[in-house]
Amino acid sequence: MTEESIPDFPQPNPYELVQVYIEGELKKAGIKLKQINIDGTVTTDKEVPEKIKSNIREYVENKGFTIKFLPSG
Repeated sequence: MTEESIPDFPQPNPYELVQVYIEGELKKAGIKLKQINIDGTVTTDKEVPEKIKSNIREYVENKGFTIKFLPSG
């Protein structure tokens, strides 16, 4: 009987995890994400309530990033 090695699965990209989280939180609030820039600027279609901003910032900071919100609508 031969021993088979377990394949390595690629680790998730932290940028993608942050984007998915931000999109999900904004979608739950009915806010459309327009763009996330490399400098950490998040552009939305309307103003994001402070409670949601705070939750998103906490998650993003735990991943080692910082962001700022800019409504464009």
